[in-house]
Amino acid sequence: MTLKQLAVLTAVLALSGCATRPGECDASNRDSSMLTKMSCDYSGGYSDQVKQKESALADSRQQNAMFRQVYENIQAQQLSTRTDLASQQKSQAELNQSLGKLLTSLKGRRGNEGQVQKQIADLEQQLKTSQAAPIASTSPATLAAKQEQLKVLQKKVNQLQFSLGYEE
Repeated sequence: MTLKQLAVLTAVLALSGCATRPGECDASNRDSSMLTKMSCDYSGGYSDQVKQKESALADSRQQNAMFRQVYENIQAQQLSTRTDLASQQKSQAELNQSLGKLLTSLKGRRGNEGQVQKQIADLEQQLKTSQAAPIASTSPATLAAKQEQLKVLQKKVNQLQFSLGYEE
């Protein structure tokens, strides 16, 4: 083997050892070699990670906004128990809609987590019960029962939000 062939073979082996797939790149890995880091940067592995994390952050922000909307609707529902029947029904419909959107979004993104599935199913059941029994009266007993239901709903939404790691 000539010196030229040996140099080419050595260069090919050295460069093939540096080849990395984008999925193998981890920007937080301080132990990776300079060649690996350059390969990850050149192959787009780092930029893929950034895009994935930005997408996850955007999804989390959107779900956090949905949580805030549910809280606002719960509060509006609580305040409306002192108003007329039509306002109560309207705010109940808004609460049902925002909670339904939130649960659909969470099932799509977090539906594979056992504890979260149970909490989502529990909230869905409460949502169905609420939709099946619309507000029909403004009697003090009915309003007190509705206030209690809203407190329970708010507690369950808080627990779900906490278990997902979102802040209020």
